Amino acid sequence: MNEKKFIKNMIDQMKEAQMKLGFAKETVRFYYPVSTLNAMLGTDAVNADEMLAVLNSDIFRRTNLGDLKFSSHKQRIEVSVPPEGAEYVHSNIPEPAFLAAMIELFRSNHHCSMEDVEQLFAAYSLDYVCEQMPEGSDFDRVFYFKDETIDPYYYCVKEEMGHTIYHRFTKEDMAELY
Repeated sequence: MNEKKFIKNMIDQMKEAQMKLGFAKETVRFYYPVSTLNAMLGTDAVNADEMLAVLNSDIFRRTNLGDLKFSSHKQRIEVSVPPEGAEYVHSNIPEPAFLAAMIELFRSNHHCSMEDVEQLFAAYSLDYVCEQMPEGSDFDRVFYFKDETIDPYYYCVKEEMGHTIYHRFTKEDMAELY
């Protein structure tokens, strides 16, 4: 089981939220489809009950994020990270340089263009991918680095009503979504 990948995903999401919204020492909740957890953990649970059996092992009782709690809601798994987990991320995890630049681009210019996003990616590596999303999808383009050490996430970008938004996905989630 790849519990490190799962913990890293939660840390990355918490760090992004803290960078955007600020730090608060409070419980953080995540909601994962069983398929996403299977992809991260390398498991093959067929439903929420089976996934809960996997997650309610001692391995998640003493993590850097504290004692994680799990429950299911409508076939999704709720993961509760205690306040000390949020504090751990705030105090011990540095801001990823690319993510900080991405957030600043969108924070400082709500009307940034796809070319602005491309320029940001190119500033970190010329070896990135920009693809048009399929017709009817929720986003216009997806960007990602071929070298995952720069940033392992896929950034889906949409221009709508004069604003540009992004959402980032894991490689596994992108494969399942599209």
